[in-house]
Amino acid sequence: MTASLEILNDAPRLSVAVTPTPLQPMDGLRAVLGPKTPRLLIKRDDMTGLALGGNKARKLDYLLAGARAQGADTLLTCGAAQSNHALQTAAAGRRFGFDVKCILDGPAPAPDSLPSGNILLHSLLRTPIIWTMRLTEETRNEQARRRTMSAEADRLRDEGRIPYIIPTGGSTPIGALGYVQAVREARAQLAERGEGNITAIFFASGSGGTQAGMAVGARMTEWNTQLVGVEVDPMPLDADGVNPFRRAVCRLTNETAALLDMPANFTHDDIVLCPDYAGPTYGVATQEGDEAIRLLAQTEGIFLDPVYSGKAFAALLGWVRAGRFRADETVLFWHTGGAAGLFSTH
Repeated sequence: MTASLEILNDAPRLSVAVTPTPLQPMDGLRAVLGPKTPRLLIKRDDMTGLALGGNKARKLDYLLAGARAQGADTLLTCGAAQSNHALQTAAAGRRFGFDVKCILDGPAPAPDSLPSGNILLHSLLRTPIIWTMRLTEETRNEQARRRTMSAEADRLRDEGRIPYIIPTGGSTPIGALGYVQAVREARAQLAERGEGNITAIFFASGSGGTQAGMAVGARMTEWNTQLVGVEVDPMPLDADGVNPFRRAVCRLTNETAALLDMPANFTHDDIVLCPDYAGPTYGVATQEGDEAIRLLAQTEGIFLDPVYSGKAFAALLGWVRAGRFRADETVLFWHTGGAAGLFSTH
């Protein structure tokens, strides 16, 4: 994998994220869960330093470098109303001299409404937001986002501007390089701490870029650990009986591998997804997630969010309580950020 590592090291990159992020034990939580609990570690990507932290900053290291290489002056991105990615992109744009426009789901808030969560932070950044809603023939919010973003990109080009389009979550092969690099970082930290094998890693998987990058990074470094992506957006199986999100993550994983001149031969079986904690729909808090948020706060003083990391941590707790790990094993939780979601009412 030497050639692939050279390609990764040579990839254009800006210092958006503050790294390395801490890797810490969760001994207080382990004591509460009981003597049969595996050793628990947490990777603190809620501390990446940009707009309250989060996993998107790692992707933006590479995406903003790509925008700069193309001579772009405007970043165009999209997401749900409280999108962590959109907020971090807006903040990174301010820091690195790009204009930013965010296309977000829903009707525009009433002029007299009080902003909350990430929308409040957007107001502090003075982010231009374009609100979009599905047309009658559109079945998914993503279709409305892409339509609106494409139209805005055309409008900017007509004005002589140079837009750089970043899709939902920054989940492109270039963006996923952030988590190929993150795996290398975590492995070095574990080696420095003298940690043994990691049985499993749990993390929220929303748009697939984090999971794709981690899968490629694990293969590149020959790390034989189970990567458990916890779904946050329930999705029915397609006509072939395959989860369409699994299909999308697998495709993105292979595209990321190809970018690094690695064999693009990942299969659906290589993509481990846990759908059991997503709740009824995206963005809706769950009882298990709320309990996970409180438990980690009360044992470790670390805050999760109700949309992503809370559900992912609920999955870890569920697997531990079901006895799926031995006490002599080690399990890692990768905290992907999103604290502003705790303060959202929209």
